[in-house]
Amino acid sequence: PAIVLGIFYKRMNKEGAIAGMIVGITAMGLYILKFKFGVFDGGLDAVAGLKKDWWFGISPEGFGSIAMALNFIVSIVIMQFTKEPPEDVQEIVENIRIPSGATKALDH
Repeated sequence: PAIVLGIFYKRMNKEGAIAGMIVGITAMGLYILKFKFGVFDGGLDAVAGLKKDWWFGISPEGFGSIAMALNFIVSIVIMQFTKEPPEDVQEIVENIRIPSGATKALDH
């Protein structure tokens, strides 16, 4: 999400990117530790019984999509409450999407 927002949204800043990554990685890590390794519920012996407690039936392997969505949401919210990047950085973001050396399309 930080890369996608960094390329396609010139207002994206480091505070939003860092906060989003921390929340996404933490959510993913805690979910895996709980449901894959049973860290909070008695260890590996308890893992088989935890399947019924998966959030919305999402397996630990599939929870990355939820963590990514959390990353996007937190990045965008934090970005709105912090100062925008300097003008030169925003200019780089605007120009990064234009291929260098591109010429006009020719009639076929």
